[in-house]
Amino acid sequence: MTTQAHAKDGTRQEMAAGCVSYSWTPEVHDFYGDPEAILHKMDHVDMELSSRRIFVLLTESQGSADVRFFEQAEGGDYKVSTWSGGSLDGLGGRLADTILKNKGIHCVGEQTRALLTPLGMTEQATVPAPANPRAAFAHTVRNHGKDTFTRATCALLC
Repeated sequence: MTTQAHAKDGTRQEMAAGCVSYSWTPEVHDFYGDPEAILHKMDHVDMELSSRRIFVLLTESQGSADVRFFEQAEGGDYKVSTWSGGSLDGLGGRLADTILKNKGIHCVGEQTRALLTPLGMTEQATVPAPANPRAAFAHTVRNHGKDTFTRATCALLC
């Protein structure tokens, strides 16, 4: 289902129903610490993941980085695309710039997909809608290793 949104400049944009309000009000949460501390912090943030069409997790520790791109598929499940490497190389800042420049005009999830496309992510799996952030992100965060100082960035898009 799509709807038309009126941008501040008077143009009309076609977006999926949830994108209209969420593109104007995306959220980005940064968490630092070892994986268990990060997960504990995530437990206390209501991210409403199952109400989002697209959300992203960026994780980085010394010498290791991951991107997990979640996109809702038919039936409420999520397709998960991934990338791993040695460093995010400023990707978190570029994501923030993309959101700010978008100003809620276009679908912020699609804008983020365009930002991530050059990474060459691969679709890994289709998973049920996560019940909470721990269910969605624990495996990836823990993959950085026990007692490893890590940054996890959750971008809740459209």
